[in-house]
This record gives sequence, C-alpha cells and structure tokens, in this order.
Amino acid sequence: MRTTGVEVFSCAVCSAVLSVPVREVHPPAEDEVWTPLDSPVDPCPPRMAAGTFARDPEPGRITWGPPPKGFRMSRAGNGPGVDLLLSPADLVGTTKILSRWGGCCGPGGHEGANLACAGCGTQVGLWIGDCYTWLEVVLDGRLVRRSPAA
Repeated sequence: MRTTGVEVFSCAVCSAVLSVPVREVHPPAEDEVWTPLDSPVDPCPPRMAAGTFARDPEPGRITWGPPPKGFRMSRAGNGPGVDLLLSPADLVGTTKILSRWGGCCGPGGHEGANLACAGCGTQVGLWIGDCYTWLEVVLDGRLVRRSPAA
C-alpha cells in the first residue's frame, strides 16, 4: 500500500479547512469493501478507512456543476478529472445541502453536490451512503486544496 505524508484539505475559494489530517493510500478495490444488501453486516460500509484518502479511481464518474463565477480552478488531485475519496468521519467545516440529500436509506448522490463549505457555501463535494452504495465522500478536486498537515 503506497502512502505519503499527512495532508489536510481546504476550500479553494475561502481557505476554510474541510478535513482532519489524512494520509494518501490506494483506493480499495470494490470487492474489498462491498457487502451484499442481504448481508447481516452493515450493507454500506465506509469505502475509505478513517484517516485516509485516495484519488478516485474512476475519474469523471461524477458530473460537477460549474465552479463559482470568476473562480480560477486548480486540481487538488494533481491532474484533470481527479476527485478525492474520504471517509465521512474525516470531514470538518462542511454543511449538508439538505435539498440534495435524497435516497431511501441515506444520500444516493444523484442530485448533485450535497456538501458545501461552511465558510463560504461553495459546493465542494458529495456524500454518498444509500443502502446500495459504499459510504463515501467525494470532494470535487477542482474546488479543494491539499496542503501538508501542521
């Protein structure tokens, strides 16, 4: 498993901190974390362990809306189309966009970004956690910054 230094994520618009310190790892394969819906254990376990993050192995699977007007985009994931996977336990400084929180057992993620920066309201990510999905947070790699943890 490849690891690097410990980093934090912040909003690229207002610099508010969005995560606790996390270290980069390879994303787990789907069969490493998935349990069938009829399993006696939690059917939607976290995809990422707390304290870790990964570059989304399926770049472009999420269609993000336009960035804030006048914002000059960067790529925190170090490349075009790179979004970042985290455990929901590692989020700080975000608020839920409840109008996009739909799903039968949790947010399905079909209605667009459902996490906003608590500092400025920029739509920075997506919390997915319905009964047929992994439990994961995907941060929009265009709208977050990575920096070494202090």
